[in-house]
Amino acid sequence: MGRRKSKRKGAPRQKNIVPLPILFDCPFCNHKQACEVKIDRIKNLGRVSCTVCQEMYQTSANYLTEPIDIYNDWIDACEKEN
Repeated sequence: MGRRKSKRKGAPRQKNIVPLPILFDCPFCNHKQACEVKIDRIKNLGRVSCTVCQEMYQTSANYLTEPIDIYNDWIDACEKEN
């Protein structure tokens, strides 16, 4: 007589967590990965600056703000100006 198979399943696999990017494409000079986002949590400021054309944007940030949020605010402000 053989032993019966167990119907228990293994532990679920953990998904890899991919960090959000901090480098983005510049809307002015169209260089790839040229805009860097920095968040100063102490002063509640978020800054986006392009390393090629030296364009800069600054906005307020809170403890929930991510780099993609600041970049999207910059893109919205550019579209609003045009």
